[in-house]
Amino acid sequence: MLNVKINYFQYVRRFSITYVLMLAIIFVYGMIIAQIFDAQISFWRAAWTMGPVSSFLLGYKIYERQKVRLNIDSVLGLAVLCFLSLLSVQAILSYASMFNLLGQRAPQGLIIKFGASWAISQFGLILAGLWFGGWVTEKFKDDKQFDFTALESNLLSLEQRLLDPAVRGSRHLLDQLLHADFIEIGASGRTYDRAQVLDALPTEAADYPVRTIENFRLRELSEGLIQVFYSIAENATQRTSIWKLEDEQWSMIYHQGTRRAP
Repeated sequence: MLNVKINYFQYVRRFSITYVLMLAIIFVYGMIIAQIFDAQISFWRAAWTMGPVSSFLLGYKIYERQKVRLNIDSVLGLAVLCFLSLLSVQAILSYASMFNLLGQRAPQGLIIKFGASWAISQFGLILAGLWFGGWVTEKFKDDKQFDFTALESNLLSLEQRLLDPAVRGSRHLLDQLLHADFIEIGASGRTYDRAQVLDALPTEAADYPVRTIENFRLRELSEGLIQVFYSIAENATQRTSIWKLEDEQWSMIYHQGTRRAP
């Protein structure tokens, strides 16, 4: 496991939100069961299982973003903070149960203090969940590599579309491919905004020469933000673009062309 820096606050917040949402689902589900089948499920027993489930999902997400599993120090630190967050939520729920706000009272003794065995087991399960979530994601990284290859093919086809005179001559098609905040820096060093590009490209589309993309590659800047690099064979320029995913659709938010040195 590599030593990578993470934003602890961001991930503890994600853990807390997931945990609270799961508790809400359990509570609503219990109410439905009680109303329809005149039966009860133990909210407290079900709630105790949600800590490791939430930490497993968090470990899965961290690996998905970082592309590596956390080292033992990072896992321990994050597990401690997640456990404290869980403890705070449980304390609030225990206090609420004193007034029967949840429809169920906490097990005897839980309102006053949490048992040492419960605390140790919950911390251990959270720690295991963080590790196991990363392990599962790493185990299936070959599938993710396949998805990454598919993404590369998709963005290459979009770049090729923008070099197609038929697309460049259609303001409607360009409007779909260029992000609302699109900016371009041309090989001349001039900067163009989206409106200027939408006005200029259709006027020159008919005489636009053939352009061939070579050495296409990409890197992930963040979730839903990909930078691509390639060269154009015919005019010896290096190109880079940034594509942004919004509403399941990719659009170019930045493009730059640079002439290669002779």
